[in-house]
Amino acid sequence: MTFRFIHTSDWQIGKPFRNFEERVAGRLEGARLAVIDRIAGQAREHGARHVMVAGDIYDAQSVPLKTLMQPMHRMEQARDLTWWLIPGNHDPARAKGVWERLRAEGVPANIRILDTPDMVEMEPGVFLLPAPLTARSLSGDPTAWMDAAATPAGTLRIGLAHGSIKGFGSAQESAVSIDPDRAAKARLDYLALGDWHGFAKINARTWYSGTPEPDRFPDNVPGSVLAVALEGGGAAPVVQAIASSALVWAKREFEISGAGELAGIGRELAALSVDSGNLVLRLRFVGRVRLDEIADVERWCADFEARVQYLEADTTGLLPRADDDDLYLFSVSEELGDAARFLGNLAAEKSDERQPAAAAALVRLAILTRRETAGGA
Repeated sequence: MTFRFIHTSDWQIGKPFRNFEERVAGRLEGARLAVIDRIAGQAREHGARHVMVAGDIYDAQSVPLKTLMQPMHRMEQARDLTWWLIPGNHDPARAKGVWERLRAEGVPANIRILDTPDMVEMEPGVFLLPAPLTARSLSGDPTAWMDAAATPAGTLRIGLAHGSIKGFGSAQESAVSIDPDRAAKARLDYLALGDWHGFAKINARTWYSGTPEPDRFPDNVPGSVLAVALEGGGAAPVVQAIASSALVWAKREFEISGAGELAGIGRELAALSVDSGNLVLRLRFVGRVRLDEIADVERWCADFEARVQYLEADTTGLLPRADDDDLYLFSVSEELGDAARFLGNLAAEKSDERQPAAAAALVRLAILTRRETAGGA
């Protein structure tokens, strides 16, 4: 018999997104709830009756009651599924924390909170070994107890934990270390991990699912859940990453030499999502561009911002390349022309530490001169 389940983690419900305007922050917060419904649908599509959430269901302990109950109501609606939850480093099991509050409010029958390291038989012949966190950081490995946990011969053993694998990049996410060989030492058929926000395979039986809905500009691979199939008999798990996110977060840097390249950049960015309104972008432009085209780049950014969910554009890396036509703008006075030439020469000197300031000053001078000339006309 094949045992199928969905592995997910790091929902971080209640994350405030303080660096975004209120409209965008609300959309980002809503997306983290809506993904629960998509996960339920993906579980059904892959024949899974169980969803394992490897910690950090909530972003913090102090979430308001509405935020506390919203994911519970979403999971309750998927009554054909059983949801297995463990506390992570953002929402550890402690007195008066989110898990104690949830029990006081009442937990739906299809949701299992695993806030103690006690083995559970999920289905006949399938045992779940949870490693819930009781603090944001721990001195020991919370999965160590799994080595000595006994289960009947021929049964499946699944570990569920939250922490950083030694020697792997997830160490930046929490101060909880997990032995990379835990699956082998504890004879686990699969070890489902949370903490690293991107999908990652540690070894054949140890996986990070990553967050199902990105919450930052990524250096990893977020936005998926894992569909896992276990055959038993020592066979390696079959793991499939399934895209789950509604919003696409991306950061890109483009080196350009003129505004004529912007149309191609726009097409490249639009290809990131079927709906450009789902794009959350951080862009940086670098290179040497004609002085009069820097304003074109800034206008393009303003127009593109209206097409996407969010755009953070940095054009400070663009250095002005002033030719005679550009400098003619400053011919209204000899002093202005001299200042523009001085700044233009300085902006061309890569070895001069004043180059960025000179470039910015030249662009600003051009903007003010255009305004003054237009006003005088």
